[in-house]
Amino acid sequence: MNSIVIYATRSGNTRMVATAIADELRKHGEVHILSAEEARAAMPDQVDLLVVGGPTEGHGATEAIVRLLDRFGPQTLDGVAVAAFDTRLRWPRVLSGSAADIIARRLEAAGARVVVPAESFLVSRKPELEAGELERAPLWAASVAAAVGTVAVPA
Repeated sequence: MNSIVIYATRSGNTRMVATAIADELRKHGEVHILSAEEARAAMPDQVDLLVVGGPTEGHGATEAIVRLLDRFGPQTLDGVAVAAFDTRLRWPRVLSGSAADIIARRLEAAGARVVVPAESFLVSRKPELEAGELERAPLWAASVAAAVGTVAVPA
């Protein structure tokens, strides 16, 4: 499986989650990890799985993620398996919003196939990932790979 993990980050938390996700996905094939800025200029053409994540800010996605998503017009991701994640405060989604929900909707509008529900990894106001969140990232990534139907590559 050829996977691409794209992230935007402000304080490094989302990058850490993206790295943990990419490390798990490497058990299932080749993985490219790119910042949203890098991805706009250098995203590979062939992809089986696209994972996109960013911090939730002001009930939505950051400008870097929005600019990335603007690249994907209707049908540009036809049939590509996708998953979305965000980092956000531990507030009810109705109060905090969710960048992951926005990302998933935008990717689906581009023709992609969302394989798992959007996921949030929680941060404190410091901002730091809450205890256990970084350990959850590879578990979530394994569920994404399973939903795509891949088998882990032996080490």
